[in-house]
Amino acid sequence: MTEIQDQIEEARRRVEICRRRAERAGAGIEAELALQSARNRLLTMELRVLQRVVASQRKLCRGPDGPLVAAEPAKPQKHRRMSARERAEAAFAKLQKGGA
Repeated sequence: MTEIQDQIEEARRRVEICRRRAERAGAGIEAELALQSARNRLLTMELRVLQRVVASQRKLCRGPDGPLVAAEPAKPQKHRRMSARERAEAAFAKLQKGGA
């Protein structure tokens, strides 16, 4: 992992160098293309690192049998709206329990 981090740092330095060249007065299209190429390389390496991190997290979330276990809690279910009849019946049942 340190090797890829070293490569990312080198790519960041390369992007900075290319950006300085592209910002100079009279810089040509070649300098802009070199900057775009350096940025793409850096982003590609960073994406690979993120994909490895996600893959390792998925491995940690697997249960003993192999199926994927939810890494985050399940979303709460939305309650179904009660119809007027259901609300009336619930209110009536509540009154009966309270009065008896």
